[in-house]
Amino acid sequence: MSDVEASSVRIVLHNFRSEVEAPVGTTLLEAVQAAGLGLDAECGGRGTCGGCRVRFLEGAPPPAPEDELLLEPAAIEEGWRLACQVVVKSDCRILIPDLAPTGAMRILTDAAVPAETADERPRLTGYGAAVDIGTTTVVCYLVDLARACQLDVASFANPQRAFGVDVISRIVYAHQGAAQLAETRDCLVSAIEEHLAGLCSRHGLPIEAIHTLTAVGNLTMMHLFRGVDPWPLGVAPYEPVFTEAPPLAGSELGFRRLARTRVKLLPGVGGHLGSDAVAGLVALGLAHRMRPALFIDLGTNGEIAVLSRRLAAGCSCAAGPAFEGVHISCGMAAVPGAVERVGDEDGRLQLDTIGGAPPLGLCGSGLADAVAILLRRGLLLPTGRLVAPDQLPAGLSPELQGCLRQEDGPDGRSQRRFVLYEDGASGSIFLTQPDIRQVQLAKAAIRIGVEVLLEETALRPEDIDGVFVGGAFGSSVRAESLLALGVLPQALRGRIHSAGNVAGMGAKLALMFPERFADARRVAHRLQHVQLGGRPDFQERFSRHLGFPDS
Repeated sequence: MSDVEASSVRIVLHNFRSEVEAPVGTTLLEAVQAAGLGLDAECGGRGTCGGCRVRFLEGAPPPAPEDELLLEPAAIEEGWRLACQVVVKSDCRILIPDLAPTGAMRILTDAAVPAETADERPRLTGYGAAVDIGTTTVVCYLVDLARACQLDVASFANPQRAFGVDVISRIVYAHQGAAQLAETRDCLVSAIEEHLAGLCSRHGLPIEAIHTLTAVGNLTMMHLFRGVDPWPLGVAPYEPVFTEAPPLAGSELGFRRLARTRVKLLPGVGGHLGSDAVAGLVALGLAHRMRPALFIDLGTNGEIAVLSRRLAAGCSCAAGPAFEGVHISCGMAAVPGAVERVGDEDGRLQLDTIGGAPPLGLCGSGLADAVAILLRRGLLLPTGRLVAPDQLPAGLSPELQGCLRQEDGPDGRSQRRFVLYEDGASGSIFLTQPDIRQVQLAKAAIRIGVEVLLEETALRPEDIDGVFVGGAFGSSVRAESLLALGVLPQALRGRIHSAGNVAGMGAKLALMFPERFADARRVAHRLQHVQLGGRPDFQERFSRHLGFPDS
């Protein structure tokens, strides 16, 4: 038995006709989420919400105490377990339900993977890689093509952040000259190659074994990846130099060890609506639905689409990086120690951090929760203004009263702060008025995109069968917080589902199954690209949506 086999287990995802390998000792929830499937756990993996139910078809472990508390005896007998409570120790076969009983599943729905049986679909050989190039982060998947099996995954911060946290900053930098354009490409290509080499090494493979690579991203990322000046995306009418490209040799992109690898870019649509959104739509199978669904990727570059068999329209919006923790006083990326959940049961703040580490700062989902609490408790007015400490609403708990303070800022001027956490050694985590403003700007941009797409497709919110929220922020934010902030209309309550990293899943599907790459082309060609910025009523809409809903 090899070292890889001795230290990892094989998890067959029965209803996705695929499998993943996971290190022994990780939880099943972590393994499934690392595979790009957005299995939800509202409780942060503590085994109290029941949202991560899966059914073991083979290799069921003994039930944990949390299973016996939340699941019926008959369900336990049938193999149902909470994924967050299962520590993987041996090979198993599981079924992930289409929808959790709580309605909180993050799941790839409908035609998320090919419907063909293993005997009917084309068989590929060798190894490949799928790369999801986000503005903020990059995810690389190593795939065994013969088994349609993800072997490993690596993620890292996009090194292009050195040239700006948003796409416009990078467009401006890359446009300065050939050297700057090459610099933005080479740093990304080098980082991808380095991480793929590390994944291959862990599995005893030379990196040269990767003969095919698929890549997705917004169109600015795709231009920079190809070394094409994205300047047209930064000036009106904001259209790309290309939306799709023929297969390329790795050497054409600047790869060295992957020089002979065949690189395939999934097609984009137009403007800033890129192949990451297309990949997500393919992974979710929304083009095959009879009733329209709404897809939203809540990243730095927000991408939105309405799709069904009959309708296909999409747009992009400059949401900015606030929901990824950037430009926020105590903001941080979604890494261990980041506050990803904020609650206020019994008048006391409750903070859940990634990995259960001591709180270090706020990532996007924690930021959304915190602002929603401020609105709900009357500490934040619908205009977006924090109330004064001497004008606190009646009935507020003493703890929440003490969280709102008037203090001197770094510039010596007095400012209001809402303090969520204090520690003598590591300092405090707080929100300021400028932080609230960043949230307002981001949520207004997204809401306009939703509103305009519904109008363009002659739909009402009530006509939408389901809302699927992807992206790193979208995978962890509470639906209730999105509604409280006004990111989505109240009429969509009860139909909002976290979708996980569907861009990465779509890239993997296009790598493993050629027919899914063809699906991506069909979806990209069908989508009507709706421009937002040039609309004469854009500023009026933006001003209208800056405020928060009245509670």
